[in-house]
Amino acid sequence: MKQRTILFLIADTGAGHRSAANAIHNAIKLISQQEQEAWQAQQVNQHTDSETTGATSKATNSLPEPTNYRVEIVDVFEEYSRFPLREAVKLYGPTIRYNPKLFGDVFHLSNQEGTVKAVQTLATPLILNGLMRLITSVQPDIIVSIHPLLNHVTVHALQELGLKIPFLTVVTDLVTVHYTWFAEGADAYIVPTEEAKRLYLQRGLDPKRLHMLGMPIDPKFTLPTEEKEELRKRFNLQNDLPTVLLVGGGDGAGGLQAAVKAISQARLPVQLMVVTGRNRRLYAHLQRTRSNFHVQAKIFGFVHNMPELMRAADIIVTKAGPGTICEALSCDLPIILSGYVPGQEEGNVEFVLHNDLGVLALDPRTLVNELRKLIKPGSEILQRRLANARNISRARASFDIAQCILSYLPAPETGSIWQSRQWQRQQQRLSGRLRSSIRIRRQGVRVRRPVISKTLLRNPVMRRFARTRDISENSTTLDTSPNERAVKRFRRIRR
Repeated sequence: MKQRTILFLIADTGAGHRSAANAIHNAIKLISQQEQEAWQAQQVNQHTDSETTGATSKATNSLPEPTNYRVEIVDVFEEYSRFPLREAVKLYGPTIRYNPKLFGDVFHLSNQEGTVKAVQTLATPLILNGLMRLITSVQPDIIVSIHPLLNHVTVHALQELGLKIPFLTVVTDLVTVHYTWFAEGADAYIVPTEEAKRLYLQRGLDPKRLHMLGMPIDPKFTLPTEEKEELRKRFNLQNDLPTVLLVGGGDGAGGLQAAVKAISQARLPVQLMVVTGRNRRLYAHLQRTRSNFHVQAKIFGFVHNMPELMRAADIIVTKAGPGTICEALSCDLPIILSGYVPGQEEGNVEFVLHNDLGVLALDPRTLVNELRKLIKPGSEILQRRLANARNISRARASFDIAQCILSYLPAPETGSIWQSRQWQRQQQRLSGRLRSSIRIRRQGVRVRRPVISKTLLRNPVMRRFARTRDISENSTTLDTSPNERAVKRFRRIRR
């Protein structure tokens, strides 16, 4: 059985990029399993036919032997970049929690060609050799990037290696697509929405390389689960109370604590499921104070059973993460956005408002009022948003993206480029520095890098960040009507 290697490049800034890579990986595994089952069934049928007829005839439309897919998912910044780039990337989580406005300013300032080129000039020397070392050690047949900051340097690395390995980019932002997502030189660009497609075409890139396939979410969201009543019984919830799921993304941002407090103080007739992600401090705080809540609440940390949690719920309250939004749509959940990361997630808010999938509620009073509208018996708003969610959902996007990636693999009868004479010649041309770094890596020699995270947090500027409020505590009340006025008003407030 022939094997093909697929290398996914990610960075654990939040949980979205790894979740998208895992979703595509799981879809590839299911596709591979189906191919192998179909081939094995064909072999059994042919063997049965040969015994019956006494002849060993080969069917003209027989399936080829399936390919075995080896998948590697690598956090390039964590494992292969150098100081200080490696440490700088780790500031994403603390920044969106303590000073999201700063992140938004950086996002907008960097979202242009000149700034991107300047950052590349500074950052490329800190990651290029490591990325080349990764590629030559894994020896992939195809490379897929699921992080915007890795696209330009991957194109550069492949040029340095002189290898024609298919390189694809999977965009995981719904609307606000940063300039770095579309690095010229990739073989294909997979985008989730019409808005992202429009931005790609505005860049003047080849439209034949564009595929609009949706946002990759775990294939588990396409599988049937137990009925809502059974799921609630499993989570020790009451069947006669509306269930609200509160999610803050992988880093537990988006004003979870403020949302729980507001719902509790309003004494709404609901029960809560709260997912804090990697935010252990928030998880511990909510567990410690849960006995003081005026509503029933179940507290979870980082979870792997989100389809069950969502299908047990009636409403989701979340920050505007693209993955969570698309997962909620696949589970027919109306959405209340309790926060967003400025810059990166602004377009996601417009996506929800424009398509009448939910509302934006940045302050506690608006959040409580919107929940009251949705839990009202026979709510027309609830039914309308459920219908809109069903119309726009693309739950099988991961399978479409997986099939697209597999279509760029070399043909089964084609040998691997890593066993070709071309690669043997290219190895001789590698710089001495790269060959030395590969040799050091194989010998297991590790260079100790200074750790600066704690030092940075002692800095007075970083301490000031820790004293700033979460954006969800903003007291501004927005018009939450699900139409174009809501979108326009959101844009004015954002500015």
